[in-house]
Amino acid sequence: MAPNLSPSSMATALGVLVAGFVIRFGVQLYIHRRRMRDLPKPPWNPIFGNLPTFGKAAAAFPPLAHPHAFPHWIRQQHPELPPVFYVDIWPVADSMLVILDPAAAAQITIQNSLDKHVHIKDFTYPLVGKKNLVTMEGKEWKMWRAIFNPGFAAGHLMSLVGGMVSDTVCFTEILSDYAAKDKVLLLEGAATRLTVDIIGNVVLDMPLKTQTTENELLKAFRDQLQWMPLANDINLFRKYHPMKWYVYRANSKIMSRYLDRLLEQRFADRRREEKANTKRSKPIIDLALDTYLEETGQRSGSTLPLQFKRSAIDQFKTFLFAGHDTTSSTVCFIIHLLSKHPAALEKVRQEHDEVYGTDTSKTAEAITKDPHSLNRLPYTLAVLKEVLRLFPPISTVRKGDPNIPVHFDGKVYPTEGFMVWPVAYSMHRQPDLWPNAEEFIPERFLVKEGEPLFPPKGAWRPFEYGPRNCIGQELAYIELKIFIVLTLRDFDIRPAYEEQDRIDGQDRSTHTVNGDRAYQVLVATAKPILGYPSRVTKRGKRP
Repeated sequence: MAPNLSPSSMATALGVLVAGFVIRFGVQLYIHRRRMRDLPKPPWNPIFGNLPTFGKAAAAFPPLAHPHAFPHWIRQQHPELPPVFYVDIWPVADSMLVILDPAAAAQITIQNSLDKHVHIKDFTYPLVGKKNLVTMEGKEWKMWRAIFNPGFAAGHLMSLVGGMVSDTVCFTEILSDYAAKDKVLLLEGAATRLTVDIIGNVVLDMPLKTQTTENELLKAFRDQLQWMPLANDINLFRKYHPMKWYVYRANSKIMSRYLDRLLEQRFADRRREEKANTKRSKPIIDLALDTYLEETGQRSGSTLPLQFKRSAIDQFKTFLFAGHDTTSSTVCFIIHLLSKHPAALEKVRQEHDEVYGTDTSKTAEAITKDPHSLNRLPYTLAVLKEVLRLFPPISTVRKGDPNIPVHFDGKVYPTEGFMVWPVAYSMHRQPDLWPNAEEFIPERFLVKEGEPLFPPKGAWRPFEYGPRNCIGQELAYIELKIFIVLTLRDFDIRPAYEEQDRIDGQDRSTHTVNGDRAYQVLVATAKPILGYPSRVTKRGKRP
């Protein structure tokens, strides 16, 4: 029989539990702050650490601004800081070792490739599953990276350019429609649908048609994004919403079932093509399956290998996530920066005239017949790289290791227990690495080594550096070049933030970063605020 506890006994027991928690927390706080005491960091408080500094950084930016801009702001406010420093925000989150020096970054991404931080794995799981190339480690990662590498080789991707061109032509028709109807276009959403269609074609040889029809895969993916954590979000109900994990599971099942059907359909098509001895460019998934069968010593049978299918589903979701992250966002910032720099825009257009002629109606066919013509656009590529410098879509976040410190300027920086963050956005804006770092200067990527504008080795890292770099970067380059070539001579596209404010009935005129309304926000990935509202105008025909 359970003993009867008086109210005073229960209060005493509760008090003991609370006291124990407070004492335990106090001991942990003391140990952590003592460890941080002599490490290089911004102004620091033995009780609150760098939380006040980080709070000031967040307050200096508009709501939802991407936190990858914070380290740059902190160093601007505290120029005495070296380009490798700590930010102590425990217990709100793991304390960070911020790296803004390319040689120091190489130590944890190339010389020693630290594992991805658990936060990345937890963050990406609802979107891409467990077995994905972003968060896999060790032998498993090496195996699957090797399996998918052949399909993402630049030479093979060139054989798939025709499908990319067709999807981009569909996109230009949507632009024409918005120009004719004189409507505000949310460019990021339209660019995302373009990206998804291209990924469907090059990976699976399947027309997903998300630009012209509703698609359950894209719908579930976008819905999943809406439930992902937002930057600087203090809404605890949103963060711990009781329905969140139910929605995550439901959307994951929808995406997985949809991709399962597509993979089975592609496998059936592949078998028919093999029997008919059809000669055509293979989609990425076919090359991956060929490599998988070779690596595992299996023969192609009547059914798709289960292990391969399970991994392929997660990899496709990863490609979808990465394309949504990189290509669709970069499309918006290409348009934005060229709209602000008309001289650069004119140079791009002149280069396209020189390579493809002035009759833009023939450009799509010309690219399809000669995909390698895309490699004869040096200024276009320089513009693309400079856009990615100013608005990189990603940074890697690594888990510290007791045996792998960072060495910089004669000092040793321990990584154990820290979230190690080489911040691409902030590194790309360091004035000691990039002359006139805040300015849009595509010529940085055209000058010869030794000239002042030439990028330092390892300082440009929008796709990260080293063995864990983005597998899809060549695909991104090709997609973005096709987009630039097929749109910029036929359309003028300009931002319409003030008009979107009027539509929404809100005054967001003070929401700027570096005086610019178009800034990056963290909505699962780095996206342009408000989806980049824009106005599209059709340009007149030229002789």
